[in-house]
Amino acid sequence: MPDTPLDPVAEKRLRGIRLARRIYAPRTLGLLIGGLCIGSALHELPTPPWVWTLWALQILFWSHLAYWRARYHASPYHAERWNLGADSLLGGFWTAAMHFNALPSVVVLTMISLDNIAVGGIRMLLRGLGLLAAGAVIGMWLIVPGFPNVVPSSTVLLCSLPMIIVYPLAIGYLTYLQARKLSRQKTTLMELSRADGLTGLFNRRFWEDQVATHLPTESPATIALLDLDHFKRINDEHGHGIGDQTLRTLAALLRQSFGDDVLLGRYGGEEFGLLMPSTTLEQAMARLQHFQQRLGRYPPPRPLLRMPTCSIGVAAKSPLMMNHEQWLLQADQALYAAKHAGRNRICVDGVPTSQTTLDLG
Repeated sequence: MPDTPLDPVAEKRLRGIRLARRIYAPRTLGLLIGGLCIGSALHELPTPPWVWTLWALQILFWSHLAYWRARYHASPYHAERWNLGADSLLGGFWTAAMHFNALPSVVVLTMISLDNIAVGGIRMLLRGLGLLAAGAVIGMWLIVPGFPNVVPSSTVLLCSLPMIIVYPLAIGYLTYLQARKLSRQKTTLMELSRADGLTGLFNRRFWEDQVATHLPTESPATIALLDLDHFKRINDEHGHGIGDQTLRTLAALLRQSFGDDVLLGRYGGEEFGLLMPSTTLEQAMARLQHFQQRLGRYPPPRPLLRMPTCSIGVAAKSPLMMNHEQWLLQADQALYAAKHAGRNRICVDGVPTSQTTLDLG
């Protein structure tokens, strides 16, 4: 059963949950190594017990609580923005609690600002700076800070290094993973945009673009338009499901017969296009004749007794062609001549050059 597309509300909620999931790991790591940085500064000050309790609770529970809140909120995206605001508010509080100790304060403010700008750009950064300032004012009201310690002690310096080194590396690595994921998604979307949904071959627009690209080149090239004979009978007698299976079977045989060096496209309905770069007309004819022979022996989808025959029109590139439409028109006229001459044959410039005759029993 095909996947049911999400409605806009559900899709927005899913994006919010993904955002919360991406932030969960960096927030947990930041609290652990950031807590070490803050704790080293608090240890050198007359820090009240309730501040230490808040410090421990934030390290142990805040990232999990924030993720749980966003995960089950009606609007996970807005809940996560609120969580980031709480990060900023708490960060400002801890700068005051550390008596604005220069090194850990700058580290905490920088890392929190990094998170904000990564999620919401300049606007989120400015909002975060405002909340950092508000948190600092609250901290100054609850804890009267002394003069800031501009020169950190060796203990504070060493405990700040993990936050300075590890956290940016972790954020960079997560950004790299996200970029790779986006790159894969972009590649998938590009492949889907140029692929035929039924057969997996190139769609007509992309295939014609490739034909146009190969026309100005100096190397030889040949195109062929292939049409299944009496395909309408299959749909009428067995249904469109069997007809679709027949087209997929033909596409599979085309891939097996021509490989990656031939660009295969579904030109429309039961008609297929083959672009053969660096292939002369004689070489193309030999390969197409061999394909017709394989088609007659290839196992068909049930309940068909055999695969339908095909008619093929072939046209080699010529320096006299002004555009690729002339090239396609020449192949299309050759295909029409093949069908008019009795089908199950290959034509070049309107002249039937071969007919496959097989004892199919």
